[in-house]
Amino acid sequence: MTPRRPAAPPAVQQGFTLVELVIVIIILGILGGLTMGILLQPFRAFQDQARRAALVAEADLALTRMVRELRMALPNSVRIAGGGSYLEFIPTTDGGRYRALPDPADPATDPLDFVSADSSFDVLGGLTSGASAGDQLVIYNATATGSTANAYLAAPGNNRATIAGFSGGQITLSAPKLFPFPSLDAQRFDVVPASGPVSYFCAGGQLRRVTGYGFTTNQSTSYGSTDGALLADGVSLCQFSYQPGDHVRNGLVTLRLGLSADGESINLLYQAQVVNAP
Repeated sequence: MTPRRPAAPPAVQQGFTLVELVIVIIILGILGGLTMGILLQPFRAFQDQARRAALVAEADLALTRMVRELRMALPNSVRIAGGGSYLEFIPTTDGGRYRALPDPADPATDPLDFVSADSSFDVLGGLTSGASAGDQLVIYNATATGSTANAYLAAPGNNRATIAGFSGGQITLSAPKLFPFPSLDAQRFDVVPASGPVSYFCAGGQLRRVTGYGFTTNQSTSYGSTDGALLADGVSLCQFSYQPGDHVRNGLVTLRLGLSADGESINLLYQAQVVNAP
């Protein structure tokens, strides 16, 4: 009789203890936290850079527009008020040269008279954009604050007249005008819009542009966050300054603008040269 082999012992079932399971969870949590930190850092840096780029683009767009308009400002028309938060100037749309003396060979010529009031004159060389009825014509703007040769003043003490029309190389004024001073060297005149000056101002954390309010002797600082058009929001720094020119250099407008959003801040500084020779 063949002896029987002993039966194999039953298989032992093994598993994780509670302590081992807790340790594994802790280790996985630590590894997950480290991995998330490594992966999130580039995304956060990208988001920060995108926010800064958006702020720079917004500030650059606003300042570039201001500089472009300032370069076409009427000579000696820049004014600063409100502690440097209000900037005003008179934009120009065109300009040219007036006839100062008659042409002996052509008795039909019409020079501009500076001895008595005159209502028409010949334009030498024509105009680039033309002049529309209602636009204003300015000759020899010497100051933005004085009592003579100041385009901001009301008639009759100013150096500004309303244009009635322009045709055949001749400008006609709506009423006879005696301008205070001639432009001796250049015989130059400037055409400015009937809407009048332009103001840039900062109020309520915004940079805004307003126009259409007409010519006023004193610069206004009463505009608020509902006036004009919005150029930039989230303004944290706003400072305008003006250094008048002299006989050897142009005037210089300095514009400082800072914007903030979501913990990011940027500051830009632009400068614009303003022609000061009237």
